[in-house]
Amino acid sequence: AAPPPPMPEVGVLTVVAQTIPDDPEFIGQAEASRIVEIRSQVTGIIKEFFYREGRDVKKGDRLYQIDPVPFQAAVSSARAMVAQAEARGVQAKQNVDRVKPLLAEQAVSQKDVDDAVAEDLAAKAALESAKGQLVKAQFDLDNTLIIAPISGLIERTKFYEGRLISAQTDLLTVIHQVDPMYVVGSAPESYLLQRRRELATKKVQRPDLYQLKGRLTFVDGTTYPHEGKLDFASVGLSTETGSRQGRFVFPNHDRVLLPGQFVKIRVTGYTRTGAILVPQRA
Repeated sequence: AAPPPPMPEVGVLTVVAQTIPDDPEFIGQAEASRIVEIRSQVTGIIKEFFYREGRDVKKGDRLYQIDPVPFQAAVSSARAMVAQAEARGVQAKQNVDRVKPLLAEQAVSQKDVDDAVAEDLAAKAALESAKGQLVKAQFDLDNTLIIAPISGLIERTKFYEGRLISAQTDLLTVIHQVDPMYVVGSAPESYLLQRRRELATKKVQRPDLYQLKGRLTFVDGTTYPHEGKLDFASVGLSTETGSRQGRFVFPNHDRVLLPGQFVKIRVTGYTRTGAILVPQRA
């Protein structure tokens, strides 16, 4: 006869209610924290461009040089106009100082004095106008050298040496600030409603909204070593997706995160009270 089967072993486990982390996970996309378009403030010919495309640039680095010769000439002309206006102002003031004492002696008419005063005022106005033209000319000359307004990764240039570019119109290139990096995720309306009910009934607790943290997982399953923090939450739902966007800020010193990259973002900071955990093998 077959031997009797062994008695089954039955394990007993006592479970208790406890407080555990309750971290939701969403799909997120990385994007640069600043995207700056580089355009010229003046119209002119590109004489030289200095950076290496697709590389890091630092704030203040030279990017483009617009041919400065016409603008240097404009500055010289404006300075001459200022000097001319100053000479005219000196002459007008001397004329006023000369005719005013003569009026008391009735050597000149009141009209002569009025004309002298008017000429003095006109000379002062002409001087201010000339100074304004000099400021504008110097501004244009300074902007023939285009520098990087931020640090980041720079795209390829859209124009090269010898190309005529128009002021504030032609897009020369774009700089992406990738440290820090933004990761934007969306929470669906169904999740938001459920979580609101759980918070209202004290089943789930969380700190202040902007104290929530984020952890990233890449598509290959590896985790990002740095923790991010919630920086922005949209005030309403998107009419297209019915979800609410949240933006997390992550340090990106080693350039692991790239603009447009898809990741999973796990939001930490929520805790669930009164949870009963049972081992998976049970």
